[in-house]
Amino acid sequence: MLALSEKDRKRGLVLAVGGLGGLVMLDETILGVSLPAIRSEFGMSATTAHWIINSYMLAFTCFAAIGGKAIDLFGLRPAMIVSCSVFAAASLLAGLADNTAMLIAMRVVQGLCAAIMFPMTLAAATLTFDQEERGRAIGILAGMATIFLAIGPMLGGILTDFLSWRWVFWINIPIVVAGGVFACLLWKKPEKELKRPVIDRIGLVLLLIGMTSLIFGLMEGPDFGWASPAILGTLVVGIVGLTVFVGYEARQSKPLIDVRLFKLKPFHASALVILLSQMSKIIVAIFIPHFLQLEMGFSALWAGIGTAVGVLPFPFLAAFAGRYADKAGARKPVLVSMALLALSCGLIAATLVFKNYWLLAPMLFLWGATLPYSMIPTGRITVNAVPLEKQGEVSGLIITCRLVGGTLGVTLGSVLLAMHTSFSSIFWTLAVMIAACFAYCLVALDKDAPASS
Repeated sequence: MLALSEKDRKRGLVLAVGGLGGLVMLDETILGVSLPAIRSEFGMSATTAHWIINSYMLAFTCFAAIGGKAIDLFGLRPAMIVSCSVFAAASLLAGLADNTAMLIAMRVVQGLCAAIMFPMTLAAATLTFDQEERGRAIGILAGMATIFLAIGPMLGGILTDFLSWRWVFWINIPIVVAGGVFACLLWKKPEKELKRPVIDRIGLVLLLIGMTSLIFGLMEGPDFGWASPAILGTLVVGIVGLTVFVGYEARQSKPLIDVRLFKLKPFHASALVILLSQMSKIIVAIFIPHFLQLEMGFSALWAGIGTAVGVLPFPFLAAFAGRYADKAGARKPVLVSMALLALSCGLIAATLVFKNYWLLAPMLFLWGATLPYSMIPTGRITVNAVPLEKQGEVSGLIITCRLVGGTLGVTLGSVLLAMHTSFSSIFWTLAVMIAACFAYCLVALDKDAPASS
């Protein structure tokens, strides 16, 4: 065991798990700039290339609800050793892949591991720090995550241009190994015995069937034909599967996802804000680099730098957005940010037509400077909207909403491009969706309600 003071042990642990959480954020933004190179080497269609992103997001989305329980089921060290080791192996094999099937399969494995690693970072910090110290620890985790998020496009461009797209996967290996090793060394098992959680296996199967079928049907519809029996059947299975999932979960005492919380108007309105904010983040991270490379002839490096203009404001404004919400309430920043997000997406759509980066860059910056005020204050609304005994489930639901938003963002962009529309159509559609959400939130978020008792 390392000879460290208790204070240094805790600080080292939060930095180690923060690196793992940041790695998951990095994988959301680093790959978008490399997709054109991967697509060119393997001769993929645009839809197949987008499955490289969405297979990861889909696996992460479906298993995140149980991934956070891994620490309770197996203990942090065993769960960390297995998830980090498999993630590193999958990253190695993804970089070595010589065909599309192997690459997508390894992305699924990475998503499954991320579903364990990401919730475990928050759980480790929560179990290690006393209540009065947790806020600072969670702030460090959030800060590291936003830094990794921001450097993703630039790092992806550098690796793709100067080495190979394969290094976009191989860069994961030293990060996950270092984070996993230090987390295991610095972890101290809590004195209080953790209760063994109940896993809702039926709910998990229903969610897998519903989400996978729906996303597959939507993404492959333009290629197969929307009226083809395969697509119609898959869409029906997806819709029925998700409908049965919601009905089943509503009757469970310990559900996989407590869908009953969505009956609370402030909660489901703020969850929708989180979903659409994440959808816009994924769309910018993936489709702006695509546009810059395919339509404007940028190299991967310059496409990454050009996209970074949009994501760089996040680390600098995240903490301020949280403090402002604590001081002035969350309703005002959420409403203003949603209006500005809709406006900025519309402006991005309009400027893409001119294929002039100097017109596009200010719109990307406006979007990036607005995003923290839509994503962070909503956490305060969701916590205040639910009863005290449900507080422990809120973080898991927020993570799920984020992941669903990311999955739908890839799907939306892929479907529109497969239908031979322009990149602008993606952002026009997104602008309309966010504007509709803003209009609904004007009514649903009528006040910053105190937490229910």
